[in-house]
Amino acid sequence: MTLDLNFIQSLIGLQDLEVTSANVIDGIVYIYAESKHNFAVCPKCKKITQTVHDSRRQPYKHLPVWDKETIIILTKKRYVCSCDPEHPFDESFSFIRRYQRITTPYEKYIFSLMLKSTVKNAHEITGISEATCQSIYNFYANSILENRNPESLRLLGIDDIATKKGHNYDTVIYNHETGNVVAVITGRKKEDVISYLHTIPMDVREGIQAVSMDMSRGYCHSVLECFPNAKPVIDRFHISQQLHKNVDDARKHIQNHIKKNSKKNEVFKIRWALLKNVEDLKHDEALRLILSCTKYEKIYELHYLKEEFREFFNITSKEDAIAFHEYYKDFVYEYDIPELKIFCKTIDNWMPYILNYYDFPISNGPTEGNNHKIKNIKRRAYGYRNHNNFELRVKMEFECA
Repeated sequence: MTLDLNFIQSLIGLQDLEVTSANVIDGIVYIYAESKHNFAVCPKCKKITQTVHDSRRQPYKHLPVWDKETIIILTKKRYVCSCDPEHPFDESFSFIRRYQRITTPYEKYIFSLMLKSTVKNAHEITGISEATCQSIYNFYANSILENRNPESLRLLGIDDIATKKGHNYDTVIYNHETGNVVAVITGRKKEDVISYLHTIPMDVREGIQAVSMDMSRGYCHSVLECFPNAKPVIDRFHISQQLHKNVDDARKHIQNHIKKNSKKNEVFKIRWALLKNVEDLKHDEALRLILSCTKYEKIYELHYLKEEFREFFNITSKEDAIAFHEYYKDFVYEYDIPELKIFCKTIDNWMPYILNYYDFPISNGPTEGNNHKIKNIKRRAYGYRNHNNFELRVKMEFECA
């Protein structure tokens, strides 16, 4: 089956290329072509030469034509220049990257398939090997990220994320003002984080004013050591999380004491009723909680103290926050609940960084949401063995979101 060459030349859309013949064989479109030019520019002396040393044909996969696999059989000449007769050079084409056997329009199509999908999906759609698809993704993703204007870093968020839960963890740093990922660091130990932060130019580090985080001493020490003008801000969500953990520990202690007296049913299924906000309780949860609080004073006191601390999150000044904490500690020591004493001691230890919230009202809420996106990226690919591929994918998906 012979095809109209002028039509084919327009269809494939490649400049400086002349189609000499085309055929469809076994469902594959073969297009034979060569350069329109009979000269080349010497890469050494930058002069034009027309002396052809030899030529050869090489196949290049191109975008499908009429939904059929398309291969361009390109005649490539080697030229020789008088400046170096012993070393001929290949003529270059704008639509082919060096050492590649796929045209750049087809590479960009493959890259677009992988932007919100996986390497495996691109392989299944195009028939290109997974290794080649990954190489194409890395090339174009790096090109995009390298040409992106650097973001100004002022407010950051830092948190860990499990690459293999319970075994391996990475540290993710976010730009609070844009939501983009600044870095994905292998490991979450202090030395891992500091090692990366020292690679950031000093003028950038000096411009960072605050970093939100959980109650991690490793992260806190890393920020204080590497960012001379930054204030660590303890995230309010993690303060609430710590309170709920200590309240739950106290509940277990009280329930275990009650169960020893064979009264298990009286405090059965009150965990979530105790931890939820009062206004969020369902009817049956509220009923169980009221019955337990009526029967057991310690449960009532525990619930009262948990609800009382919620007022802390409505405070708008450092002075009021300090005063409220002293007031709250008095209640905790009066009711003598050991687990809440531990909570108060934790707050005492972190109080300077908790108070930084009133200077920089940022939290790890966006960070936790971004962590969920990263987990979805990881799950979609069933995990990553190569950390560089993982970091590149994360940075690209956040930029494209």
